[in-house]
Amino acid sequence: MTIFTLKYSPKNSEQIFGQDLPLSQLKNFILNYKSQKHKAALLEGPIGVGKTSSVYALAKELNYDLLELNSSDLRDEASMKSFLSSALGQQSLFFRPKLILIDEVDNISGREDRGCIPALISEIESSKFPVILTANDTSDSKLKPLHKVCLEIEYHKPQYRTIANILQLVCEQEKISFDEKCLNTLARQVDGDIRAALIDLQICSPCNQLNYDLITKISDRKRTQSILNSLSIIFKSSQASNALPVLDDIDMDMNEIFLWMDENLPQEYLSAKSLAKAYESLARADVFNGRIKRRQHWRFLVYINNLLTAGISAAKDEKNPNFIQYKPTMRILKIWQANLKNSKKKEIAKKLALATHTSKKVALEQIPYFQSIFQKSNNLLLTKELNLTDEEVEWLRKKT
Repeated sequence: MTIFTLKYSPKNSEQIFGQDLPLSQLKNFILNYKSQKHKAALLEGPIGVGKTSSVYALAKELNYDLLELNSSDLRDEASMKSFLSSALGQQSLFFRPKLILIDEVDNISGREDRGCIPALISEIESSKFPVILTANDTSDSKLKPLHKVCLEIEYHKPQYRTIANILQLVCEQEKISFDEKCLNTLARQVDGDIRAALIDLQICSPCNQLNYDLITKISDRKRTQSILNSLSIIFKSSQASNALPVLDDIDMDMNEIFLWMDENLPQEYLSAKSLAKAYESLARADVFNGRIKRRQHWRFLVYINNLLTAGISAAKDEKNPNFIQYKPTMRILKIWQANLKNSKKKEIAKKLALATHTSKKVALEQIPYFQSIFQKSNNLLLTKELNLTDEEVEWLRKKT
């Protein structure tokens, strides 16, 4: 059986639903590339809304050769330059116009990936062909240089009714029996992800009958599985192999996952031996995470995943039978509170350093003496000379 996402992938622009404006902008960019101000287009928007499909559909419709590069394979300046210089400079084999697609460009960065973004920009500026980049999230500062050289085209989540209409067309083609309630429920729960909707439709229609019970069971789908459920599987599973895949599709920064683990491990693993073994796996995962940041050895990601899932799961001697309510880490809040508490101290030290012509470090060392002075008297002259606010004076008078 052919997978629906492949079988019903758009063959032309008319089969891209709910993205009329970005699609017309992209088509205009391709057709009028030589007169365009920008040498590349950046398609930005959530997963599964049709960014990559639009490029493929337009390439077929306009009879362009399409060369796709996955940014995860281009992790340093040398590989980026080597690959793109040949891809962007050579004529198509059949002398047809050529499109260059670089998918998931938000997987690379300028600083951490050793000049990858600057190399990409350099090659884009000298390209003879339209370059199209896609990204799920362009808010990261690492992508800021790309905003200056790219035409930004924004894709939005389609409305659930649009997705429901797509599913209905597929059901009619596949002769799948359905009712409106099933289709609407399926369309709503994918949160704008058309690709996920097609996958769910195929899963939930055994024997060509759309099954409402199956739809409700996958409403908490693997792609959006919560960190709470993942922790429960890791901590409670009797077999490490069950825990191994649970973090694959968690939409959460790796550093946050580390903090969740650190916060909840002591609540779940009660024996000292189990807790020590679990923290050993967590610490080793953190070591590999550091090596990725420093050396860009991305193959260590698999080690991190194995240690955080199977490693921690296998650390326990026995499953804790008690229900544990997992909580997010309070460390970030404590750091924020500490920074807030010290902000007035730092601001006073800055004013004191300016008035006494000393460094801020020296001024910080004098703050305790300064506090004792204010706690004994009002010192209006000092307050005026240093231009202290009422809040800063109150902080100085407060006994610690």
